[in-house]
Amino acid sequence: MMDLQKQPDETLRQYIARVGAAKDCGEIDATWEALAPIMNEQTGESFSEGTYRQKWAEGKCWDKEVFSKRGPNEFLEEMRVEKENILKAKRQFFDQRREYNKLLTVDARTDHLKEQIVEVAREMAESNPFEFRDFYEPTKRERVGVLVLADFHYGMVAENLWQKYNTNICRERVQRVVEKTIEYIHFQGIRKLYVVLLGDLIHGAIHTSARVAAEEVTVDQLMHASELVSGAIDALSHHVEEVEVHSTYGNHARSIQNKNDSIHEDNMERIVPWWLRERLQNNPRVKVIDSDYHEFILIQPYGYNVVCTHGDLDRFKDFGTTVHTLFTKKFGLSIDYTITADKHHLEEFEQFGIESMLVRSLCGTDEYANGKRLYSLPGQSFIVFSKEDGRECPYNIRLD
Repeated sequence: MMDLQKQPDETLRQYIARVGAAKDCGEIDATWEALAPIMNEQTGESFSEGTYRQKWAEGKCWDKEVFSKRGPNEFLEEMRVEKENILKAKRQFFDQRREYNKLLTVDARTDHLKEQIVEVAREMAESNPFEFRDFYEPTKRERVGVLVLADFHYGMVAENLWQKYNTNICRERVQRVVEKTIEYIHFQGIRKLYVVLLGDLIHGAIHTSARVAAEEVTVDQLMHASELVSGAIDALSHHVEEVEVHSTYGNHARSIQNKNDSIHEDNMERIVPWWLRERLQNNPRVKVIDSDYHEFILIQPYGYNVVCTHGDLDRFKDFGTTVHTLFTKKFGLSIDYTITADKHHLEEFEQFGIESMLVRSLCGTDEYANGKRLYSLPGQSFIVFSKEDGRECPYNIRLD
């Protein structure tokens, strides 16, 4: 007769299966009624013979349904596939958790930097406030102006055959942009001014060449460039009835140097509007508007839909149709004009009635462009809109 002793590592189900199988094959010549007391002594249970009989019947039924219909190889293959699926799900979970932790790190870094920079801007607003002087005179000829400020690359140093550039020259060029814009404002009778910041205000440190060709560390670049823009906006606000400031970010201020590891929105230039809002809080004519469209800016002079972005993710000649399709499907808006930067030269293109404008950079030809013989004039753009004709005329402000 088979040994009815329960093994130390044997589960109750395994024990019942072993005894039941031995009974069915004749190895044990005893009834369940006779076996029940012996099994209870081994398991510590108090089951009746009917309970043991039922549990063994259920086990045989499950074995018949699951194992008997499959060969051993088939069942093992199913187990292997299931194990692989579990491992995949586990890996997906770890990947998701890693990406989530990366987002938390980005948010924490951005929040800390924002708090520090906003605090500096608030202190400057108190210690060195802008003096508001009103030179605006309403005219019968009403127009709206759009000043596009892009690619300052503040902090960059360049000296080549084409030009020389550093932080002092950057400041001088911004002052010339302000002076020329004020001239156009009075000539055109501009009532409202849109100031569109298209990114790469700072040179950053995303490439070795950028770090070598920089006068200041990245955070200092960001603060000084933001203050430079604040002063320009304040000066312009004295000559119009209202100023709307819209801002996006470029690619040179991304927090992580490696483009492949970087999240596009993880960009220090997203802090610029916070600086402007704090610095110009006492100027009643300036409104700093947050974008509802991530890296895209939408302005609507006289109801014309103008979409602006930095342009590092886009091919210029495709951008008009791409963004028109996107905004039509997502927001029901038909796009009339687009404005992009990033490419550091002046270009216009029209397709399907969408007029696209590529604006110059304030910094001009850097060492990278000079090495590839890509020469272009430094400049910025001021665009006049009228109610009747939309974009009436562009002023391409040369800064060479």
